[in-house]
Amino acid sequence: EGWVPTETYPDFEAAVVDAVGDHVEVEELERASFTPDGDHHTERVDGEGGGSADEGAASAERETETAVATDGGHAAHGTDDPPVVQDNGSAAGPFQLLVQAFGRPKYSEFDPTLLVFLTFPAMFGFMIGDVGYGVLYAAIGFFMYSNYEGAFRELGSVAMWAGGFTILFGIYFGIDVFGYHAYQLLGVHWPVEGKGLSPADLNWGLSFLVVSVVFGIVHLNVGHVLSFVSTYRQHDLKHALYEGGSWLLILNGAWIWIFSGVFPNAKPDFLFEAVSVLTFGAVSFSGFPALVGWAGAAAAGLGLVLLGIGEPPELAEFLSPIVNVISYARIMAVLLAKGGMALAVNLLAFGAYIDGGGDGSFHFIFTPSYLAEVQNTADYELVFAGLTTAFEPSAVGVIAVAGGVAVALVGHLVVLLLGVTSAGIQAVRLEYVEFFGTFYEGGGRAYLPFGRHRQYTRDD
Repeated sequence: EGWVPTETYPDFEAAVVDAVGDHVEVEELERASFTPDGDHHTERVDGEGGGSADEGAASAERETETAVATDGGHAAHGTDDPPVVQDNGSAAGPFQLLVQAFGRPKYSEFDPTLLVFLTFPAMFGFMIGDVGYGVLYAAIGFFMYSNYEGAFRELGSVAMWAGGFTILFGIYFGIDVFGYHAYQLLGVHWPVEGKGLSPADLNWGLSFLVVSVVFGIVHLNVGHVLSFVSTYRQHDLKHALYEGGSWLLILNGAWIWIFSGVFPNAKPDFLFEAVSVLTFGAVSFSGFPALVGWAGAAAAGLGLVLLGIGEPPELAEFLSPIVNVISYARIMAVLLAKGGMALAVNLLAFGAYIDGGGDGSFHFIFTPSYLAEVQNTADYELVFAGLTTAFEPSAVGVIAVAGGVAVALVGHLVVLLLGVTSAGIQAVRLEYVEFFGTFYEGGGRAYLPFGRHRQYTRDD
């Protein structure tokens, strides 16, 4: 005995009969439908019995069913929870692997696979943001997708999506190719000059910190809205306000207050200047008006009151909407860390200077003649000569060039591998801990057509 989706039962019966003829009898015993709160209604196919599984009636029904099952009869639904079939299409489907690593959704839960598909590759790509690394990630993913089946094939698809977004953000960050801003080579102006690693683009690094925080606010809002909707469907509006609405009020109220003009001297300027930087000066933002800020504080206070009425023990975590959003700052941190590692590799291998007397951007040095020009130019500040360019042609110079090339190859390979263990793990952590923690539990079981528990047969 086992579960079969009602709409596929005729096909199931026909397939079994076609395979073994009259050596098997297929019988549909009952049909069950489920409400969002996990309650179910069973109906015998012959029209006998059935009814809602509320407290007392369900208990008696289950006892009867158990007695019938142990007396040689069949076991109906009883306490058996329905299995879960995840079907998210060909694009988002491989990301079910990341969701299932946390826990398959319960029958009554929202399947977050689509949301992971929309956010995980974007976070990963933003944190690496390099065309060269992105091409390699996509190539590795394509190899896995083409040569393996099962989980490795799905991981290959995830890697291709992550690599694609890494390429897109690499173009955004000044056509960044293995840490080198190719827009400099092309001789064109690029609005985003870097990731915030050089003196000239420090304001971009601070702006990316604000971007990370704002993304966290939006991401957590989605989670709390799903919690609100789920609680409303399972219970009523009152419970939804206590459990989901309270956190929404605290989250948004607190951050509106932070981004407002209340106590402006206590807040860093880049919180407000980031909008102007990101829009290339087209839009300015000086913070929400003080009145709006105090309204946000009042909303957060109301949220605390609702939380205290509905879920008093959770008041101990009243700061989590602020702390969890700040946790998204790791996106900017990994972006600077990976960019800094690629920069360090290129510095050792090729050398670099900063224009503008040390206030501009990093520029790499690829020839000894260019190094001499840098050393003789007053407006350039040499950072490091580089192994491949610091020595004149000689035996020592040849060894230095070989060493520089080896440093470049090995160094970028290390950055490539660490990108998976840093950007990948940090993106998954934000999904599992901060995002899933707002609405998702998991714990559902996979659909198996013939079930798991056997009474008269065994699996040898």
